[in-house]
Amino acid sequence: MMKKALAAFLLCLFSLNAGAQTLVLSFVGDCSIGEISGIANHPGTYTHTVDEQGFGWPFSLVRDHLEADDFTFANLEVVFTQSRQHVDKRIPLRADPKYAQVLLHSGIDAVNTANNHCMDFFDRGYRDSLAALDSMDFQHFGTTRMRADAAHDRLLLARAKGVTIGAVGVSYPQEKDAPAIIRRVQALKSQGAQLVIVSLHWGRELHKQPQLWQQSLAMALIDGGADVLWGHHPHILQPVQVYQGKPIFYSTGNFTFGSMSRVDPDTGIFQLHYLLGDKGDPLLSSIRVIPCRTQGKPDYRPYPLREAAEQQALFNKLRCTHPVKEMDNPPESFFTTGIWTLAR
Repeated sequence: MMKKALAAFLLCLFSLNAGAQTLVLSFVGDCSIGEISGIANHPGTYTHTVDEQGFGWPFSLVRDHLEADDFTFANLEVVFTQSRQHVDKRIPLRADPKYAQVLLHSGIDAVNTANNHCMDFFDRGYRDSLAALDSMDFQHFGTTRMRADAAHDRLLLARAKGVTIGAVGVSYPQEKDAPAIIRRVQALKSQGAQLVIVSLHWGRELHKQPQLWQQSLAMALIDGGADVLWGHHPHILQPVQVYQGKPIFYSTGNFTFGSMSRVDPDTGIFQLHYLLGDKGDPLLSSIRVIPCRTQGKPDYRPYPLREAAEQQALFNKLRCTHPVKEMDNPPESFFTTGIWTLAR
């Protein structure tokens, strides 16, 4: 019976994109396509593995899933630069700009660039990184400061299945930043965005649950017009909740990471399925998680989990232990199937 249930579940996952009237968006966590400065190309490092295996290696076990949806987002947590001068920190992350080509073989459609490593090599390194993405015509977004005159304030407008999608990415947001983020959300709405994703590099590293201030900020941003909140930074999975019908992924974990191998390797592809009617905005019909596990050196590839017991153990990591009255938590069936149906 367990094998039959697992087979049915996997069949459901492989047919997520069935039907022309469904829009599927995917979100994955931290992708560090590189390593700590100073050890690049050493045996066993991320770049050395890519040199040996090719640009398609890091995402080769999950690429089919990422290409089967309509649009995939990832957090890019590395600086593509040849500069060696970095800020005074223990883990400055970099890779030569040529390794940006890994993204062309990933199934990812756009990356958030605003996080706590984006300025590891100062403003020059960040500009180099954006230039590497632009040279490949690869979509990206990120706001490095909340000021109105911020030098790096790139918002995204993209189209998928006829739907206009907007995205804003911020790093280390605080509750006081809500008005500035909402202004960017509303700017995207005014430009025709039907769905606006807010990418939040936030929370405490390695903590299993979000903090109360994050839940308060999440509610403020959704009240201000955000349609999806997608979090990363803790390097491990955190719960999933819904507020006012809008999904919140507090932390989507590490997906492929060149410099962290001693943290919980469980991760996932977090998917949102929207019904597309003849009129009106997309309607969120379900939240689905494809459970995966990432790998450390020298492999670095995430791969889908197949065993039902491992899947369910991962889904239980998405359970909120301190619920908020105004927010909805997944039904118990979600922690077995990874599917949360919201509308039919």
